[in-house]
Amino acid sequence: MKSENDNRATEVREHLANERTLLSWVRTGLGLISFGIVVERAGTLALASGGGGGNASRFLGLVMALLGCLTLVLGTQQFLRNRRQISEGQFVSTARTYLVIVAGGLILGSMFVIYVLFAG
Repeated sequence: MKSENDNRATEVREHLANERTLLSWVRTGLGLISFGIVVERAGTLALASGGGGGNASRFLGLVMALLGCLTLVLGTQQFLRNRRQISEGQFVSTARTYLVIVAGGLILGSMFVIYVLFAG
């Protein structure tokens, strides 16, 4: 039978893992925002140099930045929900919601790579 100290140590480990997960979502969100800004700037540079297709780059950049913001909001929401659930001794997974963010980021990044390869 587990002692009270073992239960407390397990809860502390779960809270620390939850914090690491939050930091991972923050890193992902900031990366998407940063990459979105780079993509948008690439479109501005293409237009300034007389090239075409800047609107597609601007759109992809904006969507990526917005996806990064959504990642930050949902990651924080997940952290707070998980913190409450850990304290209450229960856990319900919500992995599907975050799969959409990861898949969206990959799709948008792939679209930009394809755009860069074929627009030039």
